[in-house]
Amino acid sequence: MQISQKHRFSYERMRDGLLLMLFGYFLKIVIADRAAILVNFVFENYEAYMGLEIAIAAIFFAIQIYGDFAGYSSIAIGAAWVMGFKLMQNFNHPYFAINIQDFWRRWHISLSSWFRDYVYIPLGGSRCSKIKKYRNIAIVFLTSGLWHGANWTYVVWGALHGFYQIIGDLLKPLRNKIETILKINTKCFSYRLFNIIITFILVDFAWIFFRAPDINTAIIMIQQMFSVWNPWIFFDNSLYDMGLDRKDFWVLCFSVIILWVVSFMQERGIKIREELAKQNLVFRWIIYYIAIIYILIFGVYGEGYNASQFIYFQF
Repeated sequence: MQISQKHRFSYERMRDGLLLMLFGYFLKIVIADRAAILVNFVFENYEAYMGLEIAIAAIFFAIQIYGDFAGYSSIAIGAAWVMGFKLMQNFNHPYFAINIQDFWRRWHISLSSWFRDYVYIPLGGSRCSKIKKYRNIAIVFLTSGLWHGANWTYVVWGALHGFYQIIGDLLKPLRNKIETILKINTKCFSYRLFNIIITFILVDFAWIFFRAPDINTAIIMIQQMFSVWNPWIFFDNSLYDMGLDRKDFWVLCFSVIILWVVSFMQERGIKIREELAKQNLVFRWIIYYIAIIYILIFGVYGEGYNASQFIYFQF
């Protein structure tokens, strides 16, 4: 047990823990809380929005919930590391997942592991007939939905993820056959990118039910999303009528780009904190100060803003 061990002061451990906490605050108060303004505004006034406006709100909710919970996890893990306790990684770039099963290996790893060890495996896991395997998957994801709350929106969200996995497994032989016939290179970047995009679309579609207050609202929003094709919103300033003004909207977009670059580097195996630690003192502290000032300036707090409670505090 780590709590019974002696914990000696370590500058490197404290530095890494504080940097992880700093990144967590960036995810939470710069990205998640700013995205929440747009998401809340659109979901609360959904009758006024159509087509790509609904899709953009859904995409930003995917970003919000990731930034919110990954930020919370990073702050907790970093604080524990400063005090000498090592906690398990809870997120591993889930939006780089190539299928739904891969997504759940990367998203909320502690909870996913618990459901696997204490629900899925005791039910028989995958070491049984296909019918029972699919039953087990359905039970796990329906239970996961209910774990989030006694609301039909969470049940549908969980059911969709179970459905995705079952359909994906059923269609796998057909997909493999098509790839063989068409001689599709499954090792290339474009193939992986295609799978990442499809997986994100499926996950993001399910997030609409997770965020909506009730099933009826979610269905209406989905109908409105597919009712029109309105790409002109990118040119007529409609994007700035969704809760965020021009400045805040582009601060959010730029911050998401920073997050994507950092995540991509880590996905490629680059350990950013270790690489930063190798740099000269002056360069390191310039980066530290830039990060701190960026969070202080662009964090969502103070007059005119309300700090958002962590989403997962309600579960």
